[in-house]
Amino acid sequence: MPIFPLFIEGLPLDFFNPRSIILFVCILQGAIFAALLLIRRFKQKTAADFWLAALLVLLCSSLITPLIGFANVYDRNQWLTFFPFGIAYGYSVCIWFYVLTLTNARRKFESKDWFFFAPSIIYLIFRFYLFAQNLEFKDWFNENYYLPIANPFITVTEFVWNLAFLYFSIRHYRKYRAWLDENYSDTEKIKFDWLRNFLYIFTFIFILGAIFDFTSSFFVKLSYVQYFYFEVFLALLIYYLAIAGYLRSRAIEVNFSEAESAPIEAATENKKALVPESELQNLKIKLRDLMENEKPFLDPQLTLSALAKRLGVNTTVLSYIINNGFGVNFNDFVNEFRINAVKNKLRNGALENSNLLDVAHDSGFNSKATFNRAFKKFTGIAPKDFDGDDAD
Repeated sequence: MPIFPLFIEGLPLDFFNPRSIILFVCILQGAIFAALLLIRRFKQKTAADFWLAALLVLLCSSLITPLIGFANVYDRNQWLTFFPFGIAYGYSVCIWFYVLTLTNARRKFESKDWFFFAPSIIYLIFRFYLFAQNLEFKDWFNENYYLPIANPFITVTEFVWNLAFLYFSIRHYRKYRAWLDENYSDTEKIKFDWLRNFLYIFTFIFILGAIFDFTSSFFVKLSYVQYFYFEVFLALLIYYLAIAGYLRSRAIEVNFSEAESAPIEAATENKKALVPESELQNLKIKLRDLMENEKPFLDPQLTLSALAKRLGVNTTVLSYIINNGFGVNFNDFVNEFRINAVKNKLRNGALENSNLLDVAHDSGFNSKATFNRAFKKFTGIAPKDFDGDDAD
């Protein structure tokens, strides 16, 4: 007779119960999209696709335990105890690297970056060591050390670790959005609104999961069935991430790093004058004349660096002129000129020979959504409600 039973007599496997089916469908979809992302990663050399695939794999693996638990696999095969189907400490690190590489195509994984996965590696070594022991030792260790000591420690440290990297990810994304507005006049395809939504949704689900984990570790031990309500939310997140991530995170050559945005931020926060006040006023006049006479805003792809070359200054000085001289960011500065051009054309009867969207395109806008937002922002009304006699 073996030291521990391979299965409990008479307990049937049941992979077709509703809970296992729901989890299996989400795991299968996550695995398929992870494979598609890896294929695209090797074809297009996009690091962001790799990290999104890794995140999907980690999230899907965390659902394997409840999947086989509801199917009675654990009860029939108790030797699986302590096998690390889910990998702790890794989710938010993958999210952080995904955000970094999606917003900066030059970001490479370096040897020092392995440090961020050290907790996950230590966790895997610990769990594989326990998994390799016999069932008698597992029962003893689980009762005397794992449940009262190790599990609460893992719960607390994993919560702190993942929360920190979620904070880093959200902070980086917010700085990226601010950087876009300071450097691009058309941000529609590179602002990744869906990523912002995902970060906040994941943070909500992460906190929800932490509530379940803390309750189970410090108050009342929760069962598979009680945990299932959280796992439904996690399954829906995987569903959203798999589809939105694959379809919307196409490789775009954007190279943002927080270090590059630091000089302007420091100058703004410290009220440091990059140019004397008299020179600032002269450059304001020169810039306004350039915009009104040469109309560079008609180029939908106009960037801060391109405009800086035309003005004869560097990008740091131009940002300072726009931020401190006009009190706006680059994106608003350019789009206001575009909106004024649209209004002038509408007053001159442009709609007699073309539609509103054509007028917007002719004025430098590259998308309907950007035009509508900018028009409402600078006029207070929707484009369709504009009266040519309205005052500026």
